[in-house]
Amino acid sequence: MAKQISHVKATGTVCGDINFYKDVDWGFLVRMLPGVDSRRFWKDPAFEGSRRSAERFAIGNIMSSIIYRFVPLKRRYPRLFTQVRRIAIAFLKQGSEKRDVFSALFTFLTEQKRISLTREQFELLLSSFEEELKGRIQEQKPEKEKKMKNKLDIQVSAPLSEEDIEYFKLYMDDIAWTIKFEGEFPEDYRIPLFMLKHAV
Repeated sequence: MAKQISHVKATGTVCGDINFYKDVDWGFLVRMLPGVDSRRFWKDPAFEGSRRSAERFAIGNIMSSIIYRFVPLKRRYPRLFTQVRRIAIAFLKQGSEKRDVFSALFTFLTEQKRISLTREQFELLLSSFEEELKGRIQEQKPEKEKKMKNKLDIQVSAPLSEEDIEYFKLYMDDIAWTIKFEGEFPEDYRIPLFMLKHAV
């Protein structure tokens, strides 16, 4: 992390991964955002375990949502769905069959007196649950185009130099930015006209 030492300080993100921010202890800093690009995540053998974990999470989430809709609204509480999903993921991690996972979720919700299905109704619906799960897993999701985050909030604490003004004119077109003048400025200081539309 680099420290911002100029009289022009910024918070925000540009070029997708260059992050300007303010830390309580260290002041204004700049860093590269952490993370792995999605292509590498899905192709690199180093992320095989993470991909399996993500797949379990996705399947567990779908399975939980399928059975959770049979929990009446009045019997739900804020963390119930999270508990159901955790159970599903734990069973999937053990290598349990999908049918057994649905059965474990039904048993948990029955013991909690939350689900509106009887055992017979559950058994009748089980094959349709599995079909719905299969269909939802196979749904092709459109690949999201990663949008570049180009937004900065700028604070100026001293008069801008000609070089600063020239930089703003030439290099800030692709960035959504706001500027705030805070600090001691001479009475005759004039904010450049093109900056007025960005001033807050």
